[in-house]
Amino acid sequence: MQLTSSKERIVTAMAIGGSGILLAGLFADPSGILVAMVAIWLYTSWRTGLAVLLIGCLLTAAVVLSPANFGNNEQTRVVMFACCATALWFFINVFKPQSLFDRVYKNIQPNIEDIPGFGWSAYPDGRLRFLNPKALDFVGVSAEEMSRIAKLDNHSWWSLFVHPDEVKGCMARWEHSLRTGEPIFEEQRVRRADGTYRWLRDSAIASRDEQGRITAWFATSVDIDDQRKAEAALRESQQQLQQMIDTVPALIWCANSAGETSYINKPLMRWTGISLASNDPADTKRLATAIIEAIHPEDRVLFQRSLSQAFETGERFALKYRQRRFDGVYRWIDGKAEPLRDADGQIIQWYGVCLDIHDEMEAHEAAREREAELRLIVDTVPSLIWLMTPEGLPCYFNKRFSEWAGLDEGAIHSKTPKDVAARGELVHPEDRAAVTEAFRNAIATGQPLNHKGRLRHRDGQYRWMDSRVEPLRDENGKIIRWYGVNLDIDDEVRAQEALRQSDERLARALRAASMSELSVSIAHELNQPLQAVVANANAFRRWLSAEPPNLERALRSADWIVRDADAAAEVVSRIRALFGKTAYPRTAVDLNNLINDACELIADKLTSNKVKLDINLDPCLPVTSADHVQLEQVILNLIRNGIEAMHDIEPRARTLKIESRLRDDATVEVEVSDRGTGISDTEKIFEAFYTTKQDGMGMGLAICRSIIESHGGRLWAEDGVRGGASITFSLPLRDLQAKPAPREFHIRPPIRELESLSA
Repeated sequence: MQLTSSKERIVTAMAIGGSGILLAGLFADPSGILVAMVAIWLYTSWRTGLAVLLIGCLLTAAVVLSPANFGNNEQTRVVMFACCATALWFFINVFKPQSLFDRVYKNIQPNIEDIPGFGWSAYPDGRLRFLNPKALDFVGVSAEEMSRIAKLDNHSWWSLFVHPDEVKGCMARWEHSLRTGEPIFEEQRVRRADGTYRWLRDSAIASRDEQGRITAWFATSVDIDDQRKAEAALRESQQQLQQMIDTVPALIWCANSAGETSYINKPLMRWTGISLASNDPADTKRLATAIIEAIHPEDRVLFQRSLSQAFETGERFALKYRQRRFDGVYRWIDGKAEPLRDADGQIIQWYGVCLDIHDEMEAHEAAREREAELRLIVDTVPSLIWLMTPEGLPCYFNKRFSEWAGLDEGAIHSKTPKDVAARGELVHPEDRAAVTEAFRNAIATGQPLNHKGRLRHRDGQYRWMDSRVEPLRDENGKIIRWYGVNLDIDDEVRAQEALRQSDERLARALRAASMSELSVSIAHELNQPLQAVVANANAFRRWLSAEPPNLERALRSADWIVRDADAAAEVVSRIRALFGKTAYPRTAVDLNNLINDACELIADKLTSNKVKLDINLDPCLPVTSADHVQLEQVILNLIRNGIEAMHDIEPRARTLKIESRLRDDATVEVEVSDRGTGISDTEKIFEAFYTTKQDGMGMGLAICRSIIESHGGRLWAEDGVRGGASITFSLPLRDLQAKPAPREFHIRPPIRELESLSA
């Protein structure tokens, strides 16, 4: 009988031992106690066995010396002896120990050829005793040849086949074992029959006699080349994995199923300044404490609670928190951890990674601040801003728009622009059709929209709005959003309407003023020729009243009266042509002669105002095509203004200078300069009705500029370098197709004579 299960053996032994104690008590025979003691000794140590022996002796004494002992019955004693003998026989046969030899070779006797691997044996001095056939086949040597090699010395039988780089080390270890008798456990490369070297592992022990002397060496060699290559590949893979873990820009850690940190990579060590020297529980505990203390105080409780919950429930851990870096700066960390489970779903390891997201968090915070600031700007800017989806659905109204129109933002989002326009919630009834069509075209074509219409204010009043909508496109040109802005232009529209009405009233007033201006201009320009007519008429009367009458001079004065009257008529016609935009025939004009004639006409005014005349005319000045009468009026006006400008200075300083010059091959210039007080505004003096004189009308220079500009020239004023002012006009030279108009030469009295006649 054999009990293969250890549990069965223990139960059987305890049952038999218990039965022995029960029988010892029933029959008052201590033999049953001996059976129980043997059963206990089979599964206890020698110390416990001594204690059991003492207890058994005490129980035996108690049974033998008990007053209830009725063991004098011989039959009972025989029965107890038989039972105890049977139990002990059972223990010896069932529980007796078997030797390794009995268990392995109970039925089969092995031989040397059946030894797994390469078996060999050597004499105490190291000479070869035998080598199994598998070893001979491996090195490719026959038994006879190996016998011949073995006779050479005590090592050639193996040293000839070991890799040359390892012969020296193997020889030293072999001699050491032969000398000391220590077992041999070593690995070396051995040449195979095909010439390749493979790794073998040798295990050799010494066999000794009763006196402890070595009688032989027995060993086996196992081919571990594939194992070594696999181990090398594994080491290389582990090294690559370790390099990757230590190089990847992430903070990686591992923990066991209980959550105790077992590994942290080098980036995490450098980042925190904490190192895990070993897997010692004390080091692990110190590391966990250091990591907890490095968490920001505001995030520490949440971190501990979340991590503990993950370890307890097996759920993944994910949290963003702040952790102190080695330099003492707290930075944002995105921590994640996942459990690794076995086939039964039990957690065997935790793997975690920490990413430094401080810069990203700061960027997000800055983006949120910019977004808040932008939203504040959008809500504060004095414009009504709104957004639409690519399909035309409103998706945003700024605060000012909502407050301006009194909109319910949630309600308006559920409607299309067509609904908003058609239902008349915002758009004026007269503008609805135009707004609907404009939005439809913009969404269909993707073109920007610019529209003016009236929108209803929250107070119910419609105000004019300038609506501008622009599409926002992605990199492929697809519209992803419409941005719109409404500008309140109601005040501007109303102002423009008021301005239009004012313009109409002003136009009517200007038409009336033009008539007045024409009248004033005619009066201004007729003043000089009419004064000449009056002066000549007085002279004519004096010559006739003289004793005797001077008919010759009276006739000459009559001619002058006719000439001046014709000049007045020409002035009227020219002014009418100027204001009526009527072209007037132009003739060849010699500016030098025109200047001399003007000076003669105004000689009396020069004399009465004691003005010295300085004339500097270019003798080579070419003639040009112009209106003789209009240019003469311009020159007379400029001379008259120069005389009046020097009214307030002392007489000896009153000098009026007139120059003519050829500026270039196509332009002639005439400059009239005085020594007066100058001009305060060189542009404003040419405006109509602007004057610096107490009795002036402010039309002279305005008319002069109109005349010069009608000739294609330019008239301007400048302050003089030495005081006073100068007024200059320029005229373009034109080709002359007609000859100069004939001139009438009249012999005028000298200036003194004119002065005496007017006295």
